[in-house]
Amino acid sequence: MTDLGYCFASFLIRSLPPRAADSLADLASHGYVLTHPGRARVVDRNLARIWRDSRREGAPPPARETYRVFARALRDFLAHEPGSAGPRVMLTERSRQALEAARRSGRGTVLISGHFGPWERALQWLAEELGGVEALAARHKLAAVGRPVPSAIQSLKAGGWIAALADRPRPPRAVTSADGIVPLDPGPLLLARRAEALVVAGTSAFSADGALEIEFLTPFALAPEREGLTLMQGLSRLQRFFDAHVREYPTQWFSWGAARAPGAAGS
Repeated sequence: MTDLGYCFASFLIRSLPPRAADSLADLASHGYVLTHPGRARVVDRNLARIWRDSRREGAPPPARETYRVFARALRDFLAHEPGSAGPRVMLTERSRQALEAARRSGRGTVLISGHFGPWERALQWLAEELGGVEALAARHKLAAVGRPVPSAIQSLKAGGWIAALADRPRPPRAVTSADGIVPLDPGPLLLARRAEALVVAGTSAFSADGALEIEFLTPFALAPEREGLTLMQGLSRLQRFFDAHVREYPTQWFSWGAARAPGAAGS
């Protein structure tokens, strides 16, 4: 979608009464499932695998629930106006400490997340908290170890924050542990290592009462020679964190492609 398309969609959502916007989101999600049965079956299979891996009882939720939550997340993102209150934000004490530790360090920070719940709205909130966060969306540039994005390196070395998504569907350099769920692009970690920046992993989810739950991991650096982590240790830490989140909120991971079955050999 172009910037003009986002602006028009945002104007439309803001113009509608809340109930009408909710109904429109539900209608769009149900309509998409009906008109894209093949993609819905892929999401059904992914949910079934996650459900079995989590050893949950009963039948897994249907694909339409994932599309419904996605539509709601997109609606909240488009409806948000800078400076407005928006949904209530909830952080655990560990998450608050992790965020404050990164802020106090004064170092550049790479915030690594995935397509989890209202991640765009969570990034809006964080940008307002920090006074700005840059977002990197070009996976092919991130994955190139020898030619990282020059502007990103410069921003990180100046103490800036950059957000990147690591759960790319079958990226060329994807890494997934043998029992992992979420495929990870190592590009964001390679970027952090090159810029000598901190890494903060984050997730977001809708709580039962509609609040925005944001979780952060304790910051770490990729510098084993200075008591930091190796690349594989960093990837393992992200894998455990993201997989645990997906198991807890299976319908709030927006992965539309074919996922590996947990326990399959890594790529």
